[in-house]
Amino acid sequence: MASTFVTAAYAVLAVATVAGLLAYPSLPERMAVHFGVGGQPDGYAPRLFGVLVVPVVGLVVLGVMQQVSTPADPIPDAFLLALAAFLAYVHGVVLAWNLGYRFNVLYAILPVTGVFLVVTFSLVGLL
Repeated sequence: MASTFVTAAYAVLAVATVAGLLAYPSLPERMAVHFGVGGQPDGYAPRLFGVLVVPVVGLVVLGVMQQVSTPADPIPDAFLLALAAFLAYVHGVVLAWNLGYRFNVLYAILPVTGVFLVVTFSLVGLL
């Protein structure tokens, strides 16, 4: 049986998927999906790809990580939730930018990346 953390991780990515699908009609045909060090877009993809790639990859990664986690070498369930939350946040930033909200994506992503890394290192005992 999945822990509450794992269930929440799947729910977070499901919500991210639904958010992308709801925003789909308002998004441009070619979405900015990659942003350079200046925080401006430097990579584009078709709208359907932009809406689905992060949540779907996240769901696949969660499934794989659960399969490779063993009692002798466990992947903490809280890490799976942290990963899902991080991916959903990044997905939300990309959706917001493509919906016309203009901001430096680097400023939106970098602090959250730092928090994600601190949480990850804490969960695996490196902090």
